Amino acid sequence: MDSNALRETIRQRAGNIWQRLRLRRREPWNWLVQTASAALLPPGLLFHSPALIVLAILGIMAGSFVLPLPPMQHTGLRRLVPGIEKLIGWECAWLAAPMTPRKKRQLIILGLSAPFSVFFLWRQDLGPIGLAIAVMALLHVRRKNIEDGIDP
Repeated sequence: MDSNALRETIRQRAGNIWQRLRLRRREPWNWLVQTASAALLPPGLLFHSPALIVLAILGIMAGSFVLPLPPMQHTGLRRLVPGIEKLIGWECAWLAAPMTPRKKRQLIILGLSAPFSVFFLWRQDLGPIGLAIAVMALLHVRRKNIEDGIDP
């Protein structure tokens, strides 16, 4: 097998794995496990807790597999199903949307803010994180005002 064929095979397998993970993320149980696990990561970093960090990583990984659980509608969490499905729909719609300048900005902000957030949480310096959240909130209010016809 030549190197081009091998590269193409690896690319195709990676694409299949990525597609399978995206489809798995659309299942309510998997989405809930991954999201709840991701929520454990900031406190784990802030408090320097290896147990929380490992639990978060393991939970995110576990949410990537088939979870042999009954349908969420038949459990005590059935009242969460409409909200989870709505959030999954928003996530899928955002992922399926074409790459616009706004989406590029969002990806750049996410790509830059995630490592900085990890760094500042680990250093237990919440000031820059709070300042970034305040700026994002003000920019959101400004954008909504412009959409509503209010001159900023």
